Amino acid sequence: MSRTTLLILVAAVVLMGGALAIAQRDASGPAVSSGEGTRVDAPGTTVESDNEKTRIQAPGVDITVPKRNDED
Repeated sequence: MSRTTLLILVAAVVLMGGALAIAQRDASGPAVSSGEGTRVDAPGTTVESDNEKTRIQAPGVDITVPKRNDED
């Protein structure tokens, strides 16, 4: 093999390894926590729910829904 071919193969392996490392780092799934309410964090999205309301936040979206009062 010539030096040029070897250099191209090494560069391709380095680029593919870097792309794979970045993809693994960014592929984290949603995180769910629970306490008084429930909170779900996904890339770009947050959903929080407690005894009083549910709130959904995403790019361009901010929705708050109060808990329905069935005592009326």
